[in-house]
Parts: sequence; C-alpha cells; structure tokens
Amino acid sequence: MGNGEGYKEKGFRIKKTDPLHTFNVNTNRRVTTYDSLARAIGTSPRAVGRLLAINENPVSIPCHRVVKSDGNLGGYTPGGPMIKRRILELEGVKFKGRKVDPECILDITDILGIKRE
Repeated sequence: MGNGEGYKEKGFRIKKTDPLHTFNVNTNRRVTTYDSLARAIGTSPRAVGRLLAINENPVSIPCHRVVKSDGNLGGYTPGGPMIKRRILELEGVKFKGRKVDPECILDITDILGIKRE
C-alpha cells in the first residue's frame, strides 16, 4: 500500500475516493459500523473487518472509528479494543457501559446518499 493508492484483499481495492476515506472527513465524536460500510461499498461486514485489519494507513483510513452494529467495539489490530476505546474517548465519542452511545453511531450510507435495501 505504500504507493498511496489503497489496499487490496482478494482483488478488492479501496482508494481515497471510497467511503472509508469519506468517513475520515469531519466525523469526530462519531463512529460508523462494519455493516454501514459494507452496504456503502457493496460487500459484507466481515470483509470490511478483514480489510480494516490489514489497514496500513490508519491516519487516512480511520479504522478505529468502525464498530459493530450493536455498539460493541469489535477488533482493533494495533493494540486491541482497549486502545480503540481510548482513542475514541479522546476524539469525544461517548460510551454507555462497554458500548458506543447509539447517538454517536452514524450510518455512512446517509452521508453518501445511498439507499438502504
């Protein structure tokens, strides 16, 4: 991925114009879900998780801002869920117990104008 174009898994490529990069724009104090991203890019939530797990550029692709649909944190490769939570707290994301406050969860398909199926 060092060429700045994106990264691939089994032929799937994410570029700076894709929703993962869109979510990096002005979304502090908010997260999205694996499901929301999956719908936005036409794949499964598991595939999104696998793609984020191999993310080599977390500054451009903020994988820590993606959580499970129920608000649980899910995984985070560089340090685990406790590090992920701490980063989100520093960004102003609120929690209710162990889960992200539902008011802080944003459906990225709404931002992109993608209709739900």
